[in-house]
Amino acid sequence: MQALRKHTESEWVLLYIERWRIAPMQHPDGVIEQRTGGMPQGGVIISPLLMNLFLHYVFDKRMAIHEPRLRLARYADDA
Repeated sequence: MQALRKHTESEWVLLYIERWRIAPMQHPDGVIEQRTGGMPQGGVIISPLLMNLFLHYVFDKRMAIHEPRLRLARYADDA
């Protein structure tokens, strides 16, 4: 969320992403479970958006500094 705040000041964007991030999970048998961490697997918006931001700061920036001649292409969370 810190990285996201660097890219937007829009309160409604931050609000909805936070809501998606903490939304409970419903199992196939109907049981609802509160999540205590992580992102929902295969999330439509949250997983790709936040993973892309994470990889931008953790992977892309590091590679640019430590391996500047290495050519690489990254799409979302795949390199």
